[in-house]
Amino acid sequence: MQILVISNLFPPDVLGGYEILCQHVVDELSARGHDVHVLTAAGALGEKTPSLGLDPETHVHRGLELQTPFPDAPKHLRRLRRRVGKANASITRATIAKFRPDVIFLWSQLRLTVGPARAAEASQVAVVYAINDEHLAGYAPSTFDLSAKGIARYIIDNVLMRDITLHALRLRKAAIISRCLKGKLASRGVAAEAAAVIYQGIPIERFPVKEEIGKLHDPVRLLYTGQLHPYKGVHTLIDAAHALASNASLPAIRVTLVGAGSSTYEDTLRRLAASGPAAVRFTGRKSHEELPAIYRDHDLFAFPSIWEEPFGLTQLEAMASGLPVVSTANGGQGEVLRHGDNALLFQPGDAAGLAESLGTLIRDGGLRTRLAKTARDEVAKHFTVRRYARQLEDLLELSIKEVAQ
Repeated sequence: MQILVISNLFPPDVLGGYEILCQHVVDELSARGHDVHVLTAAGALGEKTPSLGLDPETHVHRGLELQTPFPDAPKHLRRLRRRVGKANASITRATIAKFRPDVIFLWSQLRLTVGPARAAEASQVAVVYAINDEHLAGYAPSTFDLSAKGIARYIIDNVLMRDITLHALRLRKAAIISRCLKGKLASRGVAAEAAAVIYQGIPIERFPVKEEIGKLHDPVRLLYTGQLHPYKGVHTLIDAAHALASNASLPAIRVTLVGAGSSTYEDTLRRLAASGPAAVRFTGRKSHEELPAIYRDHDLFAFPSIWEEPFGLTQLEAMASGLPVVSTANGGQGEVLRHGDNALLFQPGDAAGLAESLGTLIRDGGLRTRLAKTARDEVAKHFTVRRYARQLEDLLELSIKEVAQ
């Protein structure tokens, strides 16, 4: 297949898991013999992650414009969105005409506007969306309310500027990473009922399992990897760590926080870390190539997210690496994690519950080993990027056939 991938960012420009997963899938599709081109926005940010399968000089085209550059706060100006949308639609049409793809594969359109998607859907080429978060809901037209601003927004979005909203899109063929995300998008006005739920995967060969599953260091090494924002619940983890460190019957504990995010929240976390007995280390952002060794160097992994995560890659990476996982389950991760089988679960924001689960794992070596081995086996069987890419490949081929009929 000739595949044109359109994404707001592409490595080495990385904001989070969306771009990393996109790169993994592109590399897998390329390795499977498909001719893949990527159309994305220009600009450097975040960590630098080399793309292994594509020649960046010939296959990655950085010509699109972001409505607001990352990491700046977004600007919700409708005239700006229309201008950027028209420019991006024009670039997309030119790229389609140049490369003549069999299928257009749309990944994150956050801050690209709906311009590229509109151009793709108008091209008569097969179109498939990979929906991994709620960003499309940001393009939903305003609903009616009786305030002056509410009436104005409703008229603009539903009459005067329908072309900058989801009114302009059909979303006929899509892959979505969890039932949870599918339901949340539907509740926010995104018509994703026909989307196929396809759970994402990781390149498991990059995450070799640690040598001694279940073994604890002294002090016990507890790991969190991810963004540092209040909705990620990292404060819950620090509170739990202090509770564990205050328990004289348990060994000493050291928490490693890998990631970056809100400077205000990080300052709050540092103050919280300094207020109790647990040792907490902030490493900042690490490249994706550094993460496998970091996982293997730790004993336990915590995922304390408070919001309903669409799914998440970090749990899979930790599970593949042989770390027992303690996690919330209110988002897409709850469709995979099972309490007492492949993880231990706790309620969002419940520091005492998290501390109890971590304490159980610290005391029970047999449970640590069983959970870690079960989780590793499940990732190897069901959550590899190779399996994920193969299912996406089937969806792309089906879309091409349906357009040809």
